Amino acid sequence: MNTDTFYILLAKLEEEISYQRKVINTFLSAGQSVNPEITVRSVEILKRLVQIFKLISLILEEMETVSERYAKEQALLLASESMSLTSLLLPTVEAFSPIFLESVSLYEEPLLDRIEAVAEFMENSIPDCENLATDEIAQTVEDIMKTLEFHIRIGEKVLSRIA
Repeated sequence: MNTDTFYILLAKLEEEISYQRKVINTFLSAGQSVNPEITVRSVEILKRLVQIFKLISLILEEMETVSERYAKEQALLLASESMSLTSLLLPTVEAFSPIFLESVSLYEEPLLDRIEAVAEFMENSIPDCENLATDEIAQTVEDIMKTLEFHIRIGEKVLSRIA
């Protein structure tokens, strides 16, 4: 992958971070009133988070092909920020959705804790980004994505039976 394409992926991740911030603000200001529209919207948001995890995984996989230190630093910074925002967003969205993520675990650790650990690891890896092997962290992000995707499908089945 060339550097221009990598920067396009980073720009897309920046857009997704902006989206995450807007959703957090919207849900926090919405209060606790649950209605069918918010429930459907919460599932759509969770699906978009899955897409964000796919994007982060792709960026991490491609990091080793990029030679610019700045690009690698930006990739880790943006991925870490997005993961941190996700850790704020998931509990809020979960309150409005038919999906119960509180009891979901990955690698024998609560999913939310795993997401926060990945975000922290990426942030702490920025100073040594040129020597960072990203295969394992990309796989962890992919596993988070697959776990979330599985639980979304279960939630959709519950919704389809209710509707």
